Amino acid sequence: MPIPLSPPPAIHLPPTPTSLTPSLPSPAASSLVKPIPWRLFLPILLFRVADSMTYVVIFPFVTDMVTSFGVAPDRIGLYSGLGEGALMLVEAIVATTWARLSDKYGRRPCMLYGCAVCFVAAGMTGFSRGVWQLVFWRAAFGLNPAGVIVKILASEISHPSNRSRIFSIFSPAFAGGAMLGTFIGGEFAHPYGRMPWWLGGTAEIWREWPYALPCLISGIFGFFVLFVSFFYLVETRPPADQHESEQREDAQAEKRTEGRMMAATLKVPNFVLLVTVFCFFQIGTVIRSRGSDDVKLMHVSANFSWDGLFTVYTYTDVSLGGLGLPVDVIGLIFTFSSLFYVCSTPFVLPYLQARFGSIRTLSLIFACWPIVALMIPLAQKAADGARPIMWLVLTVQIGLKSFATCAWPMSDMMIMGAFDAYPDLLATGSAISLIAGAGGRAIGPAVSGWIFSISTLYPTGSLGRQMSWMYFLVMALLPLAMTQLLPKDEAGPGKGDYEAVPMVEGEEDGEVDGEAEEDADAVGVSRRVHFAEDA
Repeated sequence: MPIPLSPPPAIHLPPTPTSLTPSLPSPAASSLVKPIPWRLFLPILLFRVADSMTYVVIFPFVTDMVTSFGVAPDRIGLYSGLGEGALMLVEAIVATTWARLSDKYGRRPCMLYGCAVCFVAAGMTGFSRGVWQLVFWRAAFGLNPAGVIVKILASEISHPSNRSRIFSIFSPAFAGGAMLGTFIGGEFAHPYGRMPWWLGGTAEIWREWPYALPCLISGIFGFFVLFVSFFYLVETRPPADQHESEQREDAQAEKRTEGRMMAATLKVPNFVLLVTVFCFFQIGTVIRSRGSDDVKLMHVSANFSWDGLFTVYTYTDVSLGGLGLPVDVIGLIFTFSSLFYVCSTPFVLPYLQARFGSIRTLSLIFACWPIVALMIPLAQKAADGARPIMWLVLTVQIGLKSFATCAWPMSDMMIMGAFDAYPDLLATGSAISLIAGAGGRAIGPAVSGWIFSISTLYPTGSLGRQMSWMYFLVMALLPLAMTQLLPKDEAGPGKGDYEAVPMVEGEEDGEVDGEAEEDADAVGVSRRVHFAEDA
């Protein structure tokens, strides 16, 4: 039931014998594994792809676009990143607002109306005439509710027995959308005189607006997703009834309740630890993409962190400590790595999670990142005179990195699974995790870029020159160490692990809302899981 805003009794959730993210049933109990509700899941996947595609479509040409505005060369990087910074800032500011609105009015209307605004902003970005117009439209795109709500929808149609299968498809869908978006952004920018007539090669409008076509394509795809979702996206949380709506008109009471919701969410067992683990993971491995004139065939040049470091050390000449690979080969490596991740994760991750449980699988995934980091100096050493060994090291490194990227679906699955016993806090938890992730994505490239700039002051082969990959190694070890603090899969939370988590301020701690207690007894199954079963 939705959270009332008048002061009801505090809700005390009883101890439950389930782990953070319950492992799949054993083969003997396979009849209990629920199938994926594809009719409900497909609109959510389409939103995931559209969100990613509209987000990344400008990355291949944003540097060229800012240059065309007549910006001074030494400020191009600043203004190129300003739009993305504005987007992340707005996204973080409105995250809790979308969580509250989706609880009050339902998930479906928030997705349909909110995404309509951001898809318009995505299409209009290509018509920017100056830096501040670009910043405005990217900031408007930051109003996007998908970052908060789409994970909630995926969680609410899932069941503990099929959650790993759902999120092993849901999370890689973002990578698939990013691949599609970067392809569209790279190939359809400057179409006039370059593309066939039927792709706009002779249309004068694209001569005047050379960056508009890829943005319009992504925006139109977004509205196609809205059209499909209007008919097929199912509401997983019906809006509050009229009586509760009247109660919520008191703005002060609503603000106080939002604060109590935030406080209660932070008390959910293991939630803060999980968010911290994945925040450190994002600081160390996140990508901040920018267009690059030097690596045009790749379409995307990351600003240090893992992919940025990989781009630098594979492209740099062997005499300077790199691998000396041409840009087209580097682009193929990136494409193969992404395709391998998208295609293999739906099969590999559910199997590992069923066999080893969530925590052991997560530890195994994080254990790959330090190995990936240590292979950087090995490949650098082999590049000078032992090219076959270099390719062997590089192949193993790319395979491990693709597998280690499964940390993303594990993040989504485990953070959402932490709220099985607290469904009324799910939206707020999703908002907090998005804010923390935005912080990690902002901090990671800045810190790693600063460290790399310092490392260039040292001579090639010196210890100081190795600072960039050593930083990556340290950041890879931190989340691995922190996973040891999570409860083991076999031993579910004990009595002491589930403290009373007051949803709102109550009258007496001993009073328990009967319906809430009934919901809590159904731990591991969302109270809205009947949508999935009906499908």
